Amino acid sequence: MADREKEKKLTRPKLALRTYITICVILLCIGSITAYTLVSGKLYYEGHREALIQNVLKQCAVLGENLEKNEFKIVGEDVDMNAYIESVASFFDGRLMIINNDYRIIKDTYLNNQDGLIMSKKLMEVMNGEAAQSIKEYGDYIEIIYPVVSDGSVDGVILVNASTRSIDRIDSSVSGRNIIIAVIIILLCVLAAFALGWVSVRGIHYINNEMEELRDGNMSSAIPVKGFKEFQKLTENYNATINRLMVIDSSRQEFVSNVSHELKTPITSMKVLADSIVSNESADLDMYKEFMTDIANETKIINDLLTLVKTDKKSASMNIEEQDINALLEIILKRVTPIADSRGIEIIYEKYRDVVAEVDEVKLSLALSNIIENAIKYNIDNGWVRVTLNADHKYFYIKVADSGVGIPDDCKEHVFERFYRVDKARSRDTGGTGLGLAITRNVIRMHRGNIKLYSESGQGTTFTIKIPIKKSEG
Repeated sequence: MADREKEKKLTRPKLALRTYITICVILLCIGSITAYTLVSGKLYYEGHREALIQNVLKQCAVLGENLEKNEFKIVGEDVDMNAYIESVASFFDGRLMIINNDYRIIKDTYLNNQDGLIMSKKLMEVMNGEAAQSIKEYGDYIEIIYPVVSDGSVDGVILVNASTRSIDRIDSSVSGRNIIIAVIIILLCVLAAFALGWVSVRGIHYINNEMEELRDGNMSSAIPVKGFKEFQKLTENYNATINRLMVIDSSRQEFVSNVSHELKTPITSMKVLADSIVSNESADLDMYKEFMTDIANETKIINDLLTLVKTDKKSASMNIEEQDINALLEIILKRVTPIADSRGIEIIYEKYRDVVAEVDEVKLSLALSNIIENAIKYNIDNGWVRVTLNADHKYFYIKVADSGVGIPDDCKEHVFERFYRVDKARSRDTGGTGLGLAITRNVIRMHRGNIKLYSESGQGTTFTIKIPIKKSEG
């Protein structure tokens, strides 16, 4: 059952990036416009409502001043006052009542409760001075109770019921207009979303087509770097990958060609030596030993090739154990000292602290031996080789410097390549196969370290090696 569910998840169709971008943009636009429509409608209504209240309060203030002058006694007799009151009520499409401090209605524009009594909690609070005024909304009108104050005491109140129907009509009109605008904007957003989705993935489709060509073995030229910043970065990475693949392919072809060329000489030599042994019936034991020694020497390049292949694999096995790096270097230096002594080359070993690290002893010994032997082979007579060991809390460092012939600038970036020799004639004389540094670099990489070269022609060479003390570091 679990496997079936997992299979369903794996086979479930996935949205294309363009579709995903389009949907996200559309949803974002719809959400934003909906929120704007609701909020703007609410703000618009609140704005008009507040304006209506302020307008009513202003009219009440003016009316209150007139009532105060007339002491609430001539409202019914003052034609101008009555006309003004009626106009105020009409302007607000509502009802206006004037109530004295005995809670008697002395003016009602509806004439329903003329000379009647009216009492309510809000009205009493305003009349008693407990509230400065009262504003409350009921359905489609706003009730405002405004006090008329004289000499610090409330002589009466003005009660206005102002209609909000006009605001509702305007709000409905604005909402309708907002909906139309929102629909238009959403349609434009949908078109823009499709355009954005298409533009966003156009470059990806282009690179995808190029990768399909690459999958079929056709390494095309670099893609022009243009378009959005992210696509430019993607294009640059693609071009860098293509260039790297082309270099690897070229290196592979060159490697095969070099192997064929390099093996031709020792194989021919071994064949000649073998034929000589077979054809020479009078050969004695010493001659056999000499011939077999020469044949064994000719197999050096084959051994180096096998070593290179083993260290070139990322999955190559490593026998990691804690090793005393000081002792390891001392063994290597002791082994090469006779070679150095034969040419008067002084070997100097400097160690700043004892170093114990998790390494593959055999592979690291091979790598360090190649570096130190090269420092001796390609040195001047009576020169020197200095080997330095140091460490910190995370890495140990080995530096091998010599007083040798150095490496020209145009050769530095190639010395770690397979079969590359700075001085081909001299390398053959010293028994070099052109694989030593390639093997060394592979071994150090297997230890998650790195190796760097510093050299000038005629002024010696320095190799620096940095390797994590523990296998998990680096």
